Amino acid sequence: MTASKAEGERVVLGRRDKFNTMVPFHWSEEAPLGLNDLEWAEELGAKWEGDELVTYDYPSFTSLLEYYENDEYLPDND
Repeated sequence: MTASKAEGERVVLGRRDKFNTMVPFHWSEEAPLGLNDLEWAEELGAKWEGDELVTYDYPSFTSLLEYYENDEYLPDND
């Protein structure tokens, strides 16, 4: 992971691998260390753009991930 990312900056968290059916997805070096669940990444705001999982608000994404890791995150399904 590189130094802090600014809000609005495109950060690639992971990539799909069309050629390897055994491991169809890989986290990028930009993904936060605690991120290990694709569904949670999407729940926290990451979006697929083609074959890349991205976020444009890395500071908020990592803050929400911290809440999730501490069992403080409650999604609002309304």
